[in-house]
Amino acid sequence: MSTSPHRVSVIGASGYAGAELLSLLDRDARFEVVAAVADRWAGERLDRRLPTLDRLAGLEVRAMADAVAASAGAEVALLATPAEGSLTLAPALLARGVRVVDLSGAFRLRDAAAYRRWYGAEHTAVELLAEAVYGLPEVAEAHGGELGPGTRLVANPGCYPTAAVLALAPLLRAGLIEPTVYIDGKSGVTGAGRKVEERLMFTEIDESVSPYRVGNHQHTPEIEQALGRVAGRPVSVTFTPHLLPLRRGMLVTAFAALAPGVEAEQVAAAMTTAYQGQRAVRVRSPGDVSIAATALTSLAVVGAHGDGERRSVVALGSIDNLRKGASSQALQNLCLLTGENFTP
Repeated sequence: MSTSPHRVSVIGASGYAGAELLSLLDRDARFEVVAAVADRWAGERLDRRLPTLDRLAGLEVRAMADAVAASAGAEVALLATPAEGSLTLAPALLARGVRVVDLSGAFRLRDAAAYRRWYGAEHTAVELLAEAVYGLPEVAEAHGGELGPGTRLVANPGCYPTAAVLALAPLLRAGLIEPTVYIDGKSGVTGAGRKVEERLMFTEIDESVSPYRVGNHQHTPEIEQALGRVAGRPVSVTFTPHLLPLRRGMLVTAFAALAPGVEAEQVAAAMTTAYQGQRAVRVRSPGDVSIAATALTSLAVVGAHGDGERRSVVALGSIDNLRKGASSQALQNLCLLTGENFTP
C-alpha cells in the first residue's frame, strides 16, 4: 500500500457521475485529484458548483481541450464522459502512460459490430476492446481479463447491468435457472444524465412512471455479455427500463424459469453463498430489496425467490445509480488498480 496519495484526474466533472466521483474522492486522502475537467464549468473553482467539497474546493476546472495535458501527472484518469468522448480520450491517455477507468459504454462490449448496432456509431478504438476489463469486482467471470494493478483500461459497468448481473449471476453460475431472462428496470432521473430534454422535465416526470428505449436499450447486450460469461453459454435478455419521479436510485426485477431438477430452496442458498465476504453486496429477503435500502450508499442489495410449483424465479437488485451504478464502483476499480482497499 502506497504511503503517498495516488494522483488521479476526473474528466467529465460536471455530469452527475463525475460530480459524485469528486465528492467521494474529496473524502479519501489516499487519492489526490490533480485535474478536474469539464467545458461546462471550465475556469470556475469546484466549490462554486459543489459547495460541500473540502480538500478539492479550490481546484480550478480545466476545459476539455486540456484534458490529456492536465492528466499528464496522473496515475489514473477517470472518464465520466459520453462514449464518443471516451473513444478519443482513452487511447490518448493510455499512449502517455495514464491508466483509465471509463464510466461510459465505450469499452464494455467486446464486439465492435455490437457497439455499432446498439450505440449507433462506429467504434474508433477497436484495438482496445480486447484489452478492456469489465469492472464488476464481485463477479470475476464477467471481467474478461485480469482486474488488478496490472490493468490499463477498465470499462466501468452500466448502472442497470450492475444491478441485474449481481442479482442473476449466482443463479446462472450454479445452473439453477434457464438462460432466458426478462428484466424490468426502474431508475431515478439522474440515470438519464445531466441534459435538457422534454421527457426529463419536472412536469413530464412527476407523478408518472415511463418506459423508455423499449427493445433498444444499450444495456441489453452488456447484460447478455456479462451473464453469458458467468453461465458459460449464451444468455437471452429482454430488458425494459423505466424512469421514476426520483432523483436517484435503481431497482431491477428479473424473471426466469427454474432449470430442470432444481429445488426452489436452492435459490436463496445460492445467493447467500455467492456473496459471502463481499463487503459491497448484501443479500436480503426479496421483500427487503428496495431503492431506500441503497440510497446514498455504495452498496448493492440483492435477493431471490424460487417458486417450485410454478417453476419460476424472481431475482431483485437495488443500487444507487450514481454510486454503485457509477462513481463508487469506479472508485472500487481505482482501488483495485492502485492496490488500495475499498470500503463501501
